[in-house]
Amino acid sequence: MKLREKQMQMTREMIKDTALNLFCTQGIERTDMAQIAEEAGVSRRTLYHHYKDKEELAAQIYVENLERMFGQLLFDFSFEQPEESLEIILDKYLALREHQESLIYYDAIFGVYYSTLSKNPAELPDFKQAMQGWYTRLVQLDTVPVAPGEKTRWMDILLKSTHLYFMYLQKAVIIAHQRGGEVTEEDKANDRQFKDFIMLGVRHSHHHKTT
Repeated sequence: MKLREKQMQMTREMIKDTALNLFCTQGIERTDMAQIAEEAGVSRRTLYHHYKDKEELAAQIYVENLERMFGQLLFDFSFEQPEESLEIILDKYLALREHQESLIYYDAIFGVYYSTLSKNPAELPDFKQAMQGWYTRLVQLDTVPVAPGEKTRWMDILLKSTHLYFMYLQKAVIIAHQRGGEVTEEDKANDRQFKDFIMLGVRHSHHHKTT
């Protein structure tokens, strides 16, 4: 990568990091491009060179956060050890809640922001492309021979379980923000308990299927 390209990439990352922090702290609606430029230490001209408006910037952060949350974690799944690998993925979701909760919180506030524009995040071209890419890569996880029906069943369990846990964690993060952002030991216990509840359902379903 040429020096100029590297510098431009670093500038883009700095802008996105600054915008994410501002969006999560004061809301997307109450943040404007001038404030983002000032906080990021770049000129407005530079900011608009990279992003045409706040909506484009907010949408790109949204899709990239999804990649960090889903596009990376889902591929720890193994058809050879489906239950064990699913629990590992849910544990990594829990680690996101503890160490990178801004990713989860931003997903929630972006959905609200986009709805005020009468738009659906699922209609974003980058979102559709990312989803198609994840699904294609998941289908190609053929390290062990798996019957097509069994593969479809576990794919369904994987996607539904991770979606359910993410929705729970998203609500938990929103509640924590509403009361000041502090995460209590009771919160952590509830997070683990809900993960165990999901895994109990998965194991019960698998046991019922195999008996």
